[in-house]
Amino acid sequence: MSSTYKRTSQQQTWDPDAMEKAIRAVRNEEMGFLKASKEFKVPRSTLKRRVKGINKEAIEIKKILGSCHPTFSMEQEEELVHHILEMEKRFYGLTLQDVRRLAYQLAERNNIEHKFSKDTQMAGKAWISAFRKRHPELTLRSPEATSLARAQGFNKVSVMKFFDLLEEVRSKTNYPSHRVFNVDESGLTTVQSKSSKILAQKGKKQVGAITTAERGVLSTVVICMTAGGSFIPPFIIFPRKRMKELQDGAPPGTGFACHSSGWMQLDIFTDWFKHFLKFAKPTEDDPALLILDGHNTHTTTLDFIVLERINHTTVLCLPPHCSHRLQPLDVSFMGPVNKYYIRAVEKYLRPGRAITVFQFSKLFGEAYSEAAQQSIAVNGFRKCGIEPIDRHVFKDHDFLAADTADVALAEPVTQQNEANKENETPEREESPSVLQDALEEILAMTPP
Repeated sequence: MSSTYKRTSQQQTWDPDAMEKAIRAVRNEEMGFLKASKEFKVPRSTLKRRVKGINKEAIEIKKILGSCHPTFSMEQEEELVHHILEMEKRFYGLTLQDVRRLAYQLAERNNIEHKFSKDTQMAGKAWISAFRKRHPELTLRSPEATSLARAQGFNKVSVMKFFDLLEEVRSKTNYPSHRVFNVDESGLTTVQSKSSKILAQKGKKQVGAITTAERGVLSTVVICMTAGGSFIPPFIIFPRKRMKELQDGAPPGTGFACHSSGWMQLDIFTDWFKHFLKFAKPTEDDPALLILDGHNTHTTTLDFIVLERINHTTVLCLPPHCSHRLQPLDVSFMGPVNKYYIRAVEKYLRPGRAITVFQFSKLFGEAYSEAAQQSIAVNGFRKCGIEPIDRHVFKDHDFLAADTADVALAEPVTQQNEANKENETPEREESPSVLQDALEEILAMTPP
């Protein structure tokens, strides 16, 4: 059964209008506390607190009871809804966890008293349920199974919607090629088991197939290039708590961070964005357009959203499961840098000699310096149809696999069918979507 709040407390069973009259009578010295309490049938102790203003509750006649009252004001919730709409419009594909995390960050940033979990740093399930009821303009779509999503990911509808949005954004602001950026992160391992496993797009099947013993020490590199052929210095995340002596041999200007996992983290991505701003230097007269993978969940933090807005950067996400065809770095850069990294590793290896994390920067630096060529960057954006914009760069046969998948697109979850499923499964990580008119409205509001 759905959880519906039922009041069990016996507090404040008195009439608020009667309490207001009793307060007025006491303050006007028409009667004392005892007489007013009996006359208007209100608790004497409560009447005293409210007349004397002992605590915050005394200021208001009506006390908010229970634990389900909104944490935010309507204005603050509208701000959160605005974030969700903007991010959905840019193909962010927020999950319920993302929204709960944003709510926690909004409360913390504005010093709002809340009961959200500090351990998970997210709002609770009860909050997100009530939030959705208060804002029916937000709806949900059922998540697709991963295999089906991948099969349908590169479909003509999604790709054309991306080009619609790209043209919309670039029609408002004339971004020259050197102000159109693409960023992506990849994992590299110090162990050369098979050449195809040395460097691969994070999350791809071949990376998941590597065993712990084969993988060695894994670090993450964040690479960013422009449609004009230039490169932002890379950013390396080491699987260490300290980075002493790990930076030797890295490309000039490289940024660094450390985390025990070696993977990208929420706060580290914000650090990378500050690194990006240092070199891209976007201004009101010379803004930047940053294109990234739609699966990059690190861009869903409130800190990042605020940073991009105040630093004249428009972030545009690629549709899910389309990076192998729409992401310039994936199309033109990752292959060459993988090849050059393997070559650097083979050159370094000697009998009885192993590669450790301390040689990583130097080996990656050699590979990066060979791969970071203007022609590689320019060709990547051109092949993806991003610069120059060419929505017809992909032919009908390119969408064949998606078009022949025998699966219908997910339908929006209505309140009725959602209610029918309440007894079936606990809360799932579903991706919020918005009604078409809300999307069109937010598109019109997007700043250049």
